[in-house]
Formats: sequence, C-alpha cells, structure tokens
Amino acid sequence: MSFERAKRANGGDAAAWPNAGATGAPLIARMYEVQDAQELARAAEDSGGEGAPHSGPSGPSATDAVRNVADMNGADAGEPPRMPFIGSVLEYFPGEGVTIERKLSVYEDLYLADHAFVHAPGIKPASACLPVVPMTMSLEIMAEAAACLAPGYGLIGFEDVRSVSWIDLADVEELTLTVTARLLRQDPERGAFFISTTIQVEGKNSPAITAIVLFGNRYLVELSPSFTEFNTPHAHPLTGEEIYAERRMFHGPSFQCLSGEYVLGDEGIIGELCVRSPEALFASTQSPQLLTDPCLLDAVGQIVGLWAMEQERYVFPIGLSKLEIYLPTPPVGTRAPVRVEIMQSEGKTLLADIEVQDGAGGVWMRISGWRNWKFRWEKRLVDFRRLPDKYLLASQAPGAEGDGSIALMLSGGDLQQFDPALLARYFLSVDEMSAYKNLERFPQRQRQWLHGRVAAKDAVRLWAARGRQDGMSHPAAFDICADERGCPFVEASQHIPTAPSLSIAHCEDRAIAVAHELDVGVDIERIVAREARVVEAFASPQEREMIANFPSSERDTWITRLWCAKEAVGKLLGVGLEGKPLALLATEMTEDGKIVISHQAENMCACVTTIEDDGFIIAYAGPEKAHG
Repeated sequence: MSFERAKRANGGDAAAWPNAGATGAPLIARMYEVQDAQELARAAEDSGGEGAPHSGPSGPSATDAVRNVADMNGADAGEPPRMPFIGSVLEYFPGEGVTIERKLSVYEDLYLADHAFVHAPGIKPASACLPVVPMTMSLEIMAEAAACLAPGYGLIGFEDVRSVSWIDLADVEELTLTVTARLLRQDPERGAFFISTTIQVEGKNSPAITAIVLFGNRYLVELSPSFTEFNTPHAHPLTGEEIYAERRMFHGPSFQCLSGEYVLGDEGIIGELCVRSPEALFASTQSPQLLTDPCLLDAVGQIVGLWAMEQERYVFPIGLSKLEIYLPTPPVGTRAPVRVEIMQSEGKTLLADIEVQDGAGGVWMRISGWRNWKFRWEKRLVDFRRLPDKYLLASQAPGAEGDGSIALMLSGGDLQQFDPALLARYFLSVDEMSAYKNLERFPQRQRQWLHGRVAAKDAVRLWAARGRQDGMSHPAAFDICADERGCPFVEASQHIPTAPSLSIAHCEDRAIAVAHELDVGVDIERIVAREARVVEAFASPQEREMIANFPSSERDTWITRLWCAKEAVGKLLGVGLEGKPLALLATEMTEDGKIVISHQAENMCACVTTIEDDGFIIAYAGPEKAHG
C-alpha cells in the first residue's frame, strides 16, 4: 500500500470502509466439520448408545473415529484435508461437550520453529529456542474442538478470549494439550451456538487460555467500530519485508504477513497484511483444513506491536473482547488492508479495535478490545535479542585499554529488563544450559555464574571477530569449559577458529571477563572494611607496612587492591590462591594502583593494574609476565 493510498484509506468512520455482508453463510470447512462430528457421534453410539459419552482407553474409541492428527493429515492424496488439531478424543457428549487431547511436537508442528523467542538458527535445536504457541494458533485449536459440537454450522467469531500463560515447548520435543469444549447456549433467533473452550497444558492446574467460540448458520455483524482520522500521519521508515529482514519482528516465514508500507498516527496504524500459504505449518500435510488464518491473525498483533514500537514500547497479546468473521479466508497472496485504532495505551495495557478487509472490497473481520501486555526494553537489549550475532550485552570494563586484551563488564542493573532464564537461552549452549539448571538450588550463585558467562562470551566473540569479515559468532555457538582446577577456557572451533586465553570474575551483581592472546587474570571485589585477623591471613607484615604508608582513609581500598591483585595473579598462573595467599607477595605498591606480585615457587613476578570503580576494585594481571 503506497503512502498516498493509505492516507486516502484513512477515513473518519467505519462507513469509509466497505460494509460486511450480514447475510452470507459461513463457508469455511463445513463439510469436514460435519464429517468429524458425525464420526464422533457414531463412536459415541458404538460405546454406549446414542448420546452416550465415551471415555477411557478400552472399547471402540472415539479416537479411532476421528483418528489422530498424523493419520487425518497424512492419508491418501485424494482424501479431503482435515482439521489438524483434532487429536485423540477423550470424551464426547454429542451436542454438549467434547474433550480432545492433542500432542504438540516440534517435528509435526513446524510453525513452532517460526514462533521461537530465541534466535539461534542452526545453532540450537528448536526446543532449546523457546518455541511458543501463538495466541492466534490457540484460537484455531479451540475453534476446531468447538466445531465438533456444531455440525453444519460455520465459525463466525470469538468472545472473551483470555490468554493467561504461554504455551511453550521449553526444552521438550512434545507437549500434551487437553482441549475442552462445552456448549454454553444456543440462540435460535441469531442462529448461533456459544461454545466455551479451554486449553490446559500437561502438568498445569489451570487453563492457559479460555474463550467462547461462536458458530452459526449465517454471519452476524454486531461490531461497528469508528475510526479516527489521523491528525499527523507519517510513513513507517521500513516496509513489512524490511521489518522482517532486520528482525524488528522475531517471526519466521510462516508468520511474516506484514507487507508493503505502513502509515502511523497517534490514533493508530494502517497497512496491509498478506495471506500466506499454510502448506509449511505441519509436517504431515501441506493442505490443513484451518477454520481461521492463525498466521495472519498473529500479524494483526504484529501491526499493533509496530505502533507500540514507535512509542518505544513492546507488546504481547493477552486476549480480546470480541472477534467477528464475515467472509472465508481469502486466497493465498491476497493483500488485506488493515486499520488499527488504539483505544487505550496508558499503564501496562494496550487496547485496540481492528478491521481487516479481504482485498476485494469486503470486510473480512473486525476485532474489538484486542488486549496487549505492554512493557519497555532498552534499545541495546532489543538490538541483541533481534541480532545476537551482531550485538553485545556487556560493556567495556575500565582500566584495560591498550594491552591488546578485551575486557568487558556486566552488572545486574544492565539486565533488569531481561528475564534470566531467557538470557540463559540466548547465551548458553545446550550443555551449558544443563550446568545452569544444576545451580537452581543456589539462585545467587546461578545468577553470578550466568553473568560471568555472558561477559566472557561477549569478550571471546569480540576478540575472535577482530580482523574477520563475517563478524561475531552467536554466543550459544561455543562452550566455555573449565579445566580440572576450575579455570575457564574456550576450545577452538569453526565458530572460534583461534581461541583466546580467558579469565572471569564476579562479585555481587557484577561480572567481568578478559580475553587475550596470552594468559591473563582478573578479579573484582567490593571495597569494605576487613577485620585485622582477616587481613593478617592474606597480607604479610611487609605488605601491611606498605599499606600503612598510604593515607588511613585509603586503608580499606588498598587492602582490597592487594587481595584482588593476589587473586588475579593466581588466575594468571592457572592455579588460584590454593588456600595460600601468603605464597604470593607484593614487592611494590604505587599510588597509581600498580602492585608487583612475586611468586617464589613459580619463579615469577607480575605487575598488576588495580582500578577503583564505583566502590569496587578491579585487578588485571598480565598478559606480560616477568620471570626472574
């Protein structure tokens, strides 16, 4: 849609858009819904007479009647397409209720790979990338279950959709859903059935999403939105295609329905959505019988998100008040004009009214009260999440410039808006995720370990990218291992062809890592007062005398400098302090924070740089070592 065309479409009220036809009969999948319901009824009769419920594993099963999803969609090419989410039928009361079990699988439900929150293509398996069932795909699941209670009637809409929690396949390849549909009421005058539906995830005590699904013998038009003319319309700088190319939206090809130009105003957004083919959504069929267009509906949420991003906000859909469907899904390739009116954007909730055309002058659907949870992310977090192989989270640490090393630091404040579990999925390999989960009993230690890995991986990626044309590696593409002494190291690989030496330290919510061609050591500690007996345990009389030469107001600072210097040298040597801090002796301390540490057993000495930074001391040992 050109900018001028979009502006012309920006009418002052609903009359500026073609009216929906209220008399048309729903056409989507009528034949196959009738067949499925008839088969369910026959199964119920076989198991106990007409109208009798069927449940339990024995006897002629309702599952056999509707078959499970693989059989329904993988049959002979001549068979009609079937609804892909009608799995095993656990219980069926004709005209009253049905309970269906559907096993989601990353191998069957291919759309999951296109709706994963972690971007690591070719790096991590789909289940490790937090694939999430879109809210709009949940609507399709519920509609298919409800269809079994309304044979001969068509889907005409949804009411009171409430998405309470994500349905995700986190680190699992299969997940069992229980879909329950119950007839609430029938309105003969309107020719409509109101069917309450829920989806419950295995292991959960309450439904993840609930809705009322409407079926009828004719389309009903009850929504009449009023759209406000934009006061200051302006074009979005990117087309829909460019938005996906730059990963401004995380969605994969199946859900990439934004197309062309978009016009925004304070009041809302106008543009077009492209109807995509459903042929790649499932492994077992290229022609699923869908009652909705879940991918284009997801893109309705994306276009709302596009408006929110202009306000430096981000949104996730959590429900809607009402959705009315007036026409069958248009052909693949149709560019469907869409208009969004923002009704509320204060606080943490964003509400919108939406109208979608069919590309041929008719209104396809209207939505009232599309509800979103709204939040804010810093730009650097957004950039990293969309392109983790292009951006870093850690920042340059103070005091390490000029020696060829890469020293990066991270603090808890840098990551307040980043969920730790999601951060771990972005940065850690599958093996490292296991180590991370093993620390769940020790939350503070787990958080420090993760922050240390984030800083270290960023340092390694930045160090390895110098002089390369292909940029940085994905942080989950390589492991940070530990030797028998606990010293971190990185093995050379296709992602890190030449591995640097590495040192990691953390204190409280801060982590620091240094990568260099030669051996390095780093430590960080908060400046605090330490008891005399503690100081005597790691500082020799000569060292305490050197500290006494500095102003008494700096005593705690210099004690902390000395401790950090010894820790850093122990890491430089690859042995740590080994419980013998007095084996490392300071022979010189200067006002600029330099401390010379000698280790007689190793016949070496090192010049350590110590830096005071916001109440902490950071110590760098190496990479140069003087032997003598």
